[in-house]
Amino acid sequence: MFKKSKCFFSSDVQNTHCDIFAEFERDKLASALLSVSAAQIDPDIGWVQLSFIDGKQVVISSISHNLAIKCEIAASYSGQGIIKVSGKQLSDYVKQLPSNKVILKTEFPTRISLKCGRSSAKIQLIHDQSQSRIDIPDPGTMITIKGNHIENWVSSFKDFVSVDDNRFYANGALIWAEQATNNKPTLNAVASDALRLAKSTLSEGIKIESLDTSRILIPRKALEELKRVSSAAPEKEFCLKWHEKELFFSVEADEYTMLAKCIAGQYPPYESAIPQKINTEVQLDLKAIQDSVRRSLLFADKNKVMILLFENSLLTMASCTPGQKEGEEVIELNISVQSPFEVNYNGSLIMGILGVLTGSRVQFAWENTTRPVKITGENEIGLDVFYLLVPARF
Repeated sequence: MFKKSKCFFSSDVQNTHCDIFAEFERDKLASALLSVSAAQIDPDIGWVQLSFIDGKQVVISSISHNLAIKCEIAASYSGQGIIKVSGKQLSDYVKQLPSNKVILKTEFPTRISLKCGRSSAKIQLIHDQSQSRIDIPDPGTMITIKGNHIENWVSSFKDFVSVDDNRFYANGALIWAEQATNNKPTLNAVASDALRLAKSTLSEGIKIESLDTSRILIPRKALEELKRVSSAAPEKEFCLKWHEKELFFSVEADEYTMLAKCIAGQYPPYESAIPQKINTEVQLDLKAIQDSVRRSLLFADKNKVMILLFENSLLTMASCTPGQKEGEEVIELNISVQSPFEVNYNGSLIMGILGVLTGSRVQFAWENTTRPVKITGENEIGLDVFYLLVPARF
């Protein structure tokens, strides 16, 4: 998938140390460097590769063990070859420059020089002349979606991806596409951090080019980059490709490519946690409960446990640090509950869910109070999302 081939400059270039002279638009160069920097595990030591091959486009790329990104930008230049420099040094410097032309010159075999207006700098070359390239395998599923739909979809579940070295197979979101019963294509995602679960289904603006039954586990870092690049270009169409057997996920749009290695392994079973029959449900004003939870957390101990008592048409929310402080909040419900009940939840986890909901109302629904509560907001058109939260234990 990620291949490294010995591709030195052509013999005449290598022997004569033919320098490269290039002229970039500062904004385009800064944007490309920002994009590829997401692939670096450690920005302080990561490199970026600039390929000057065809005389028209410069390919800027960076590769780590599980993520690769490349951008192509138009630039006028003379000379051909591959150069590698510190990604952080180059990116940090370019983004501080004014929006003028940036002149790059190589001074083989040691460094490059940069000039923009009255600013100039020299950055050491990395002495690795191997060419790193990105080869995307044949996909099982390939779909096209606009950036704004992708951003909304990814934002609904990205923050619920687990980070657990002991359960590496859960450190990603489960992704798959399918044709719904109404013949409408859907893009689905499930993410869980063991205490919360998010399930998101997008059914708006999806064009299926090819479809199979592949289900893949996309690492969190790739999801963060997908959200970033889609939010930066909401009207641009992105092509998403993946294959379960090849264990890859890629994103392509115009002159941008991201390729991620998927997580090997089976995603933990989650279907049994989803309530099959709702016996109790209440609706609340979203802002009111956010404000109340935020205030209650000021009085909670290190476990952040909050007691929620539902009685008649009121929700009483209480938290305390024994022997030091305690607080209570009361919120009106949309209906009266048939019989009072009490549940305990981690207040910080509730806030994490409330923070990604859309609309002005939030619904809490239970099969029974010993099982996870199902939390939903007012869904956007074409995006169906729900969240599960397990009760807290003292």
